Amino acid sequence: MANFFRLTLVAVVLATVAGCAEDHRAPERLLYVWLHDKTMVQPNFLAVLDADSNSSNYGQIITTVPVGERGGMAHHTQIYLPKSGMIFANDFTGNSTYIFDTSDPEQPRLAEEFGSIGALTFAHSYSELPNGNMLVTFQSEGNSNEIAGGLVELSSLGDVIKTSSARTSDDSIFMRPYGIVLVPELNRIVTTNFDMREAGDGRHIQIWNLETLELLSTLAVPEALPLRVHLNPFEGRLLSDGTTVMFQTYSCGLYVLTDIETHHPTASFVHNFAEERYCSLPVRLGNYWVQTVDDQNSDLQEVAVLDVTNPSNPKKVGAIPFDSDFSPHWLSPDATGTKIVLTGYGKELSRRIIMLDFDPSTGDLKIDETFGDGDERGPGVIISDRIWPHGFAGDAMAHAAIFWPSATPDWQSK
Repeated sequence: MANFFRLTLVAVVLATVAGCAEDHRAPERLLYVWLHDKTMVQPNFLAVLDADSNSSNYGQIITTVPVGERGGMAHHTQIYLPKSGMIFANDFTGNSTYIFDTSDPEQPRLAEEFGSIGALTFAHSYSELPNGNMLVTFQSEGNSNEIAGGLVELSSLGDVIKTSSARTSDDSIFMRPYGIVLVPELNRIVTTNFDMREAGDGRHIQIWNLETLELLSTLAVPEALPLRVHLNPFEGRLLSDGTTVMFQTYSCGLYVLTDIETHHPTASFVHNFAEERYCSLPVRLGNYWVQTVDDQNSDLQEVAVLDVTNPSNPKKVGAIPFDSDFSPHWLSPDATGTKIVLTGYGKELSRRIIMLDFDPSTGDLKIDETFGDGDERGPGVIISDRIWPHGFAGDAMAHAAIFWPSATPDWQSK
């Protein structure tokens, strides 16, 4: 009998150990979120979240990595984690970019940082090139915001490879390089045009040689009804054919850009998400275009889904509506194409990170109710009024967020 109890005890212990091992297994999916102190006093920081929906710690914060000694505005990173694992994350107001090494995915470290590159200032967007280097848009030259910026190709640790100016011979063209679309099949880059410091409205996009960074053309975005939908080309994505670019303006016009390998590229207006709204980051998954839409003057905000199988005639197939406390802004997909992270503004979305479930076969989109602890206003990882692993206690705001392992970039995704 003693042996029976001894064997039973051993079995229970082994089962408990096995259960604990399962509870503490490394998550198969992580989410890196770039945040700042809501008062912009404490340093910006990168948070690592468990994004494995099969983990018992799904939606929990694993660690945080602060930068510097001063506060700032955590803004953009890459949309997709690069092969190098080096995250470029900017403090836009501080004209600073921080580079995080994620070779140990759960414990990233701050590797490098940089500010201006020559005369170019205020880095905004980052995209990994096919050669593994990083392409960066800089909004301006100097600090006065009077001169257009340009493009810079950097190594994964921030060493300068080459630079190119966005200035044109026509002084009347207002240009502040913003978003990046790579079109490797045609050896082209497309950049959009939105001024973070709001000195003027962008009305043009630019097309560059991907290999040399030579500026090839500056193309006016055609006006369309309703008026003003052409203003401030904001973000673009490459469609599944590998040659057609779709971009939306901040004022919610959707355009298709074709023939970019020729001397006569064409931009055509194809859809308006609605008047008096603000459209921020999109995701292109297969033949679906997922778009954040924010009407700051009404109670209607949404993440909309369009079928762009025929780019000239997009069809709305669904949407997740939000009330005026939720202003959606940032989207980024995971490697499976079935999860999309959402951050944004407004009283409620500024204090949480939301996960969306996406069905690539139907375009169906819904909120993942199991991600994070949520609160009385809904699900999500709550980022206000908490003590963070690096010691900061208070409210944070999230902007950029990207998954590990990386999603496939648009230019590699058919």
